[in-house]
Amino acid sequence: MTRHRWDDDDHLLEDLAAAVRATEPLAHTIAEHAEGALSWRTIDDDLLLASLTFDSSMASSDPALAEVRAESNADRVLVFTSTPLSVELEVVHSEVFGQILPPSAGEIRVETAEGTTLTVVVDESGFFELPALPAGAMRLRCDTATGRVVTDWVQL
Repeated sequence: MTRHRWDDDDHLLEDLAAAVRATEPLAHTIAEHAEGALSWRTIDDDLLLASLTFDSSMASSDPALAEVRAESNADRVLVFTSTPLSVELEVVHSEVFGQILPPSAGEIRVETAEGTTLTVVVDESGFFELPALPAGAMRLRCDTATGRVVTDWVQL
């Protein structure tokens, strides 16, 4: 065991400096995570949450039917609502189509729980199509001239 002479401030600072140098890659990672966490402090200032207000897989009053529908490859409609934008998604087999309301051109960034992102262009009528059905949970970040929203996480 190494004996440290921490009764002297100079020796203490030398030991601390050596410890920090030894963990430099970790310190870089911690700094990146801190910057990411810090960026969330103003997320509500310019980005609103669009909550899931309708999911056709949950619309049936018969729980057994809703479960069969959710497990099958049946069509599904989801509506995310906020002010000033709403996002409607329609899942048909393995394809996902959507529209932003009120209609406006813009951009959507699809984010998965694993950290994958995909950018999709929204036409002037507010319509868009996702090229592939993402696996696992996902959410949409929508940017238009009308506003910016991010949807709840959902599993398609």
